[in-house]
Amino acid sequence: MRKRPSTMQLLIAANVAALGALAVVELSAPASAQATRPRSTYTAVSGRITGSDLHALYVVDETTQEVIAVQWDPQTKQIKGLGFRNISADANDMARPRSN
Repeated sequence: MRKRPSTMQLLIAANVAALGALAVVELSAPASAQATRPRSTYTAVSGRITGSDLHALYVVDETTQEVIAVQWDPQTKQIKGLGFRNISADANDMARPRSN
């Protein structure tokens, strides 16, 4: 007849398994973030869309020099993205001399 393990033996085996799992987690390579980004400051301004009676909200990320335009859609009760621009890229493009 086979002897059943005692409760003490089961607890010891469970603790050894938990200790082994902890050792694997602790000894594995540390995780790192995919990209670090500095904290941003934002400015938001509302304005009328040219050629219509609709308004948009323009949000500027001052750290990355990017702007997005969004609009509230009352039918779906969701914010709808209208556009995105990189301000610094646009400024560099405007500063570049043009050839005729």
